[in-house]
Amino acid sequence: MEFLPKFAHIPSTIAEVAGRELDPGVVHLARQAQRVRIVAMGGSFNAATAAVERFLERGIDARAELASHLLHSSIGTVAKDELVVLVSYSGTSVETIRAAEALRDQGHNGLVCITNAPASELSAACDAVIDQGLTEETHVPFGPWTTTYLALFRLACAMADQPFPDTAALAPEAERLLTAAGDILALQPAAPGYIEFFGRGAFAATAVQATLIAREIARVPAASWESSTYRHGPIEAISPTQLSVVFAARDGRPAGLDSSFASGLREIVDNVIVVGPGDSNVPVRVTDDFTPLLSLVVPAVLSYAWGMQAGIPAGEFRYTSHSVTDEDELTREG
Repeated sequence: MEFLPKFAHIPSTIAEVAGRELDPGVVHLARQAQRVRIVAMGGSFNAATAAVERFLERGIDARAELASHLLHSSIGTVAKDELVVLVSYSGTSVETIRAAEALRDQGHNGLVCITNAPASELSAACDAVIDQGLTEETHVPFGPWTTTYLALFRLACAMADQPFPDTAALAPEAERLLTAAGDILALQPAAPGYIEFFGRGAFAATAVQATLIAREIARVPAASWESSTYRHGPIEAISPTQLSVVFAARDGRPAGLDSSFASGLREIVDNVIVVGPGDSNVPVRVTDDFTPLLSLVVPAVLSYAWGMQAGIPAGEFRYTSHSVTDEDELTREG
C-alpha cells in the first residue's frame, strides 16, 4: 500500500494536537457563554457534529449548524449568550465568512474561529482564533477533523471546568491500527459498488465523514445513516451486494444498542464490518471519547487503497469546486 507512508505521521500528529492547551482568551470567551453553536461546512461540520456530543454529556447546550443554513435561515435565532465557533480549515469558505460577518454586523461579540489560516478573512471577522497548525503533510488524511474535534472537546471541558481526558493511549493505538492496515484491507480488498456507513451519537458524524472520504478519495457511491433511524424504513433497500460499516461504541448503553443493530444487519446481509468494540472486526482500543476519531483510520485505509487500485489520484477532484462554493453566486450565474 503505497499511500501508507503518507499516514505515518498520524500517531504523532494526534498526540501533538491532543496535548495543545487552549488560549486563555478563548477559554474566557467560552466561560461567559451559556450555550454553543458551531458553524461550518463539509468535513469541518462533520467534526463539529461529533464534538457536540462532548458538550451535551457535560450538560452544555450545543449544536452544530451548516454555515449556509445559519446564513440563509436561522441567523436571527443566535442569542447574545451563545458562543459561536466558526470552523474552516482553509479560512476561505464563503458561507462561513459571510456568517461571521453577518453576526458581527448584528453586534454579536465573542466569535471564535478554528482554522489553519490565522491570517484569513474569516480570522479577521472573529475575536479569537484557534490555529489548527497543520502542514501539507499532516492534513492528510483527516488532520482538519482531528484538530477541530479535539479543540472543541477541550472547549467543552473548559466550559464545564473539567480536566481534559487522558490521551496517552491515542498515539500507540493509532500506530497499532496503521500496522493492521493489511488486515483492514483484507476485510474488503476491492471497492464495493455501494457502501452504507452507520453510527449513533458522535459515531454518526464519523459515518458521515467516512462517506465523504469514500466518495472523494475512491469515488465509491456511499451514504451514511444514524443507526436508529435506519430501522424506520431505509433498511428495506439494503442490498446483499453492498458493504455495510458500523461505527460502534465500546461501552455503556450505546454499545448494547450498536451490537444489536449490527447483529440485525447480519441477519439480512453478510458483508458487515463493525469498527470499535473489542470483539469487532476492527477493535479501536481507546475510550469512547476518542473512538470516533481513531475509527476514521479504517475508511481512510480502505478508500486510499481502492482509489489506488482504480488509478484515482488522491486529492484530485473532477467536480468539487475549488473556486466557487458561493451558492448565491451560482444562483446568479444560473
